[in-house]
Amino acid sequence: MSRKGWAAIGLFTCAAAIHADVQAVDLSARAVVEKRIAAVARHDLEAIVALYAPDAVETSPGFCSNRTGADGARRTYGDLFQAYPGITDDVVAYVVDGHHVAVQFVARVRKADGSLAFEVPIANFLTVEHGRITRDDTYFDTKGRPCT
Repeated sequence: MSRKGWAAIGLFTCAAAIHADVQAVDLSARAVVEKRIAAVARHDLEAIVALYAPDAVETSPGFCSNRTGADGARRTYGDLFQAYPGITDDVVAYVVDGHHVAVQFVARVRKADGSLAFEVPIANFLTVEHGRITRDDTYFDTKGRPCT
C-alpha cells in the first residue's frame, strides 16, 4: 500500500477515535442524568445525592440562593419528596452536547386518591464532569410562590 493510502487510513482511524470519544462523553453525561431521573422516580435520596459533585451548584427560581454539593442536593430532593410524596416526572426530551445535558420534563403531583393535583413543565440544564453532576440549573414558573 502507498504512503498516501496508509496516511488516509491513519486519518480515518484518528477521526473515528475522536468521534467515538465524543459519543462516549455524550452517553456518559446522559447516563448520569438518566440515573438521577431514575433515582428521583424511586424517591431514592441517597442515590441522587451520590450523583452530585462536592462542589456542584444548583439554581432554581424556587431557591432564595444557590445550593451546593451533597448538602444542597439533599435539601432540594428531601424537601421535594416531603412536600410532594406523590410527585412523578415524565421526560419529554433530552438534548446532549458533550458534558451538557438539557432535559425537558413535566412534574406531576398526585393527591392521595391518585388524581392529579397539578403539573409543572420544567427545563433542566445540567453539566456532568467525571461522572458527577457539577451544575444543575432548573427553570419553571413558580406561579408567584416565594422561594425557600
